[in-house]
This record gives sequence, structure tokens and C-alpha cells, in this order.
Amino acid sequence: MSNTYKEEFLRYMDNNEIKYTDCGEYAVRVTYSGENMDSIPVVVIFDEDGENTVQFACFEVAKYKQEKLVAGLTTCNALNAKYRWVKFYLDDDNDVRVECDAYVSEGSAGEECMNMVLRIVSIADNAYPIIMKSIWE
Repeated sequence: MSNTYKEEFLRYMDNNEIKYTDCGEYAVRVTYSGENMDSIPVVVIFDEDGENTVQFACFEVAKYKQEKLVAGLTTCNALNAKYRWVKFYLDDDNDVRVECDAYVSEGSAGEECMNMVLRIVSIADNAYPIIMKSIWE
């Protein structure tokens, strides 16, 4: 099945000379660096049925040890209260994940997806010192 929204996003990045990795039929990985994080990879996951819903996920923010899970959950909760565009949570491996979902429109999906990538990159980079402080306290 053709994924028009993914195709628009790839075309937008090609036209703007943005580097990315095509991760298969429904996903694209875009990596930026920030002031606080050297690498901020965002995976953009397009709906398998071609619907206009897109998921943006940053998997590699930080990892909490088992004995720091309460600090991790408390930190994620505080970050969720501070940032309305994304959700922070600990996955099954105690990794901090930052995610958001969006509806995109045909004809402007490329720019819309890039705006969401940049938003999640900015928020993850800003949250990183807070997360690291809770890990090392």
C-alpha cells in the first residue's frame, strides 16, 4: 500500500537537504543534535492503513536503573505537566521515551511532520538535564 504522507515527508526532506534514514515501509528516522544531547533520534511512524495519523517517538533519551524507578516516574510526571505537546514515560526497559501523535494533511504533511520532529527534538533536549539530574541524585 502506498503511503502518501510518508512520501510527502521524504520529498520535503529531500527538497530541504535534510538527512534521514528510511526504516521500511512505514517509518523514517531523523537525527539531530542539541545543546544538551549529542544525538536526538526521532522515529516518524506512519499509519499502515494510509490514514493521516503519524506517531513521533524519541527512544534513546536516558535509562533509569531499577533502584531509580521512582525518581524516573516522578520526573516523567513533572515533565508531562510542563510540556503539553509530548508525553514522557518509562518503557519496559526503563528507558525514557518521548512521544507524540499528530494528524497531518495531504499536501502539507511534509512540513507538518518536520515541524513535529523539530518540536520533539527541542523538548527532549530541554528536558535532558532534568532527567539526568534525577538519575544522578
